[in-house]
Amino acid sequence: MDAEPDILIIGAGLAGASTAYSLRLRGIQDVLVVEQEAFAGVHSSGRSAALVRVRTADPDILAMAAEGAGVLRTGEPTPFRRTGSMLVGQGDEEVAGRFPPARGHGLWSPEDGVVDVAALLRTYLAGQAVRYNTRVLGIDPSGDRLAAETTQGVIRAKVMVNAAGPWAGVVGDIDVTPMNRHVFITPPRGDIGQDWPFVWHDAEGLYFRPESGGLLLCACDETPAAPGDYRDDPAVMERLCDLVTTLQPGLGDIAVMNKWVGQRTFAPDRRFVIGYDPRDPRLFHVAGLGGHGVTCSPAVGRLAADLLTAAVDPLTNSFDPSRLT
Repeated sequence: MDAEPDILIIGAGLAGASTAYSLRLRGIQDVLVVEQEAFAGVHSSGRSAALVRVRTADPDILAMAAEGAGVLRTGEPTPFRRTGSMLVGQGDEEVAGRFPPARGHGLWSPEDGVVDVAALLRTYLAGQAVRYNTRVLGIDPSGDRLAAETTQGVIRAKVMVNAAGPWAGVVGDIDVTPMNRHVFITPPRGDIGQDWPFVWHDAEGLYFRPESGGLLLCACDETPAAPGDYRDDPAVMERLCDLVTTLQPGLGDIAVMNKWVGQRTFAPDRRFVIGYDPRDPRLFHVAGLGGHGVTCSPAVGRLAADLLTAAVDPLTNSFDPSRLT
């Protein structure tokens, strides 16, 4: 079925859903979201560890994370569980005081926590026109409107928002790369308190938190991959066990009950890509969130909506896509 919305958003993950939500808050109604899957959050958004963590080295991303976390901590868009976090190597507090089996010293951040990502997506998309099972096959720029050829017909829009997650590089012809990352879940263990914080060895690349009576662990692996290619790499499990043995022997031997592979998408400079494409002012990107999608989504949606409605000066936008050309 063909359509002609003012704004077409490609992707119903956190980038696209938060943009649609923020536009709706500004009274922008003629917005259509298309999603290639049968429901939102199948890919990067639904395969995250659901952490709300503010600390990061990039000052602009830090500002977005602080803004986004401030919204999420209210519990309004989705249930927020304040667990706190320990950033190992960045402070002097004993980690064992917060997470008894763990070792080392770190920086305690009491406001960090975990959210329900599925509930967050439901909030963002509530009342929004969304076409599921609709994959974009190509974009024709030849008319007055951009024309997206999809599996459900042609959609012509004044502005198209490329929020396609791992597929953003394909859809919008921009330089972003999906990176695979593994997450592991152990069976329930009697020695893990479910109200304990998450612990992060940022320099070494290891984090873990309580999950379903056991532990969720990640070795912070990054392997370039094609969009949606969640191929399991057994070497990552070996690396995880080596990291735990070296850094956190108190956690004991790691048994795996469940695991999954997700994708985080990066621009070459590892900064967000938000704004109009310099090659065509009808194309707008919200991409390359690189694992910050959960925490930053309220701020990402707000910035995208501000730019789309000309509520802010684009010259002040440090995430402008023109830097990639």
